[in-house]
This record gives sequence, structure tokens and C-alpha cells, in this order.
Amino acid sequence: MKDEDTKLKAIQELHKKDKIASLAGDIETLLSLFTDDGIIIPDQGDIIQGKTNLKHFLEENNKILETHDLVEYNHDFQEIQIMGEYAYEWGYYSGKYIVKESGEEITGGGKLMRILALQKDRSWKVTRSIWTVDRE
Repeated sequence: MKDEDTKLKAIQELHKKDKIASLAGDIETLLSLFTDDGIIIPDQGDIIQGKTNLKHFLEENNKILETHDLVEYNHDFQEIQIMGEYAYEWGYYSGKYIVKESGEEITGGGKLMRILALQKDRSWKVTRSIWTVDRE
């Protein structure tokens, strides 16, 4: 298997871990998918820098799971470009929540772009992430 194929397979493993952890509300695993100096630029609010701030952001986001169940979460990356020890990817994300009390379904999604960094163990981590939220 060529090095490029091996790297792409490792990126796909990152996507799988991201999806499973997101659906489970697993903050520790989600945090492990970011570099220590990771930065996210959310659709609204301040830029989040570093693992401590990222953990706080994820904890705040997970508060919705007290009243909603996340039942779907998907990425649809349109492009993944590997450039040595970095890669970028962009595409769409979507998800669906069920309101615990009423059973109402809430769907949403948007666009995202991420920069990934190759680690010494040949896995990939997110080093920069930015997204938008589609609004009706």
C-alpha cells in the first residue's frame, strides 16, 4: 500500500472516531482527536484555542444532551488533500437530535473545513477547524 493510501486510511479512521464519539457525547475521545494547540473557529462566538478551552467548549455544547438525544451525525467531505505531514479537508456535516420530552426531530447541518496534522504514530489529529451552520 502506498504511503498516500495509508495516510488516507488513517484520516478515515479519524472520521470514524469523530462520529462515534460525537454520537456518544464522549468529550475525552473528541478532545483526543485534536492537537494540543488545536484551534476551532465556531460559526458564532469566540475562537477557541488549546485543549483546556476546547474541553470547556465541548462541555458547554454537550449540555444539549441533557434534553436531546443525538441520533445522527455525518460528514460528507468533498475533498481531502494530503500534503506531507498536513492535510486539509472540506465538506458538509449534518445531524439529527430527538427532543427527549416530546420526541420532536430537529435536523441541521452546515459546512466545515479542517486542517489535520500527522502524528508520530501515523494517526491524524485536527489542528484547525472552522464551520458554518446552515440557517433556514
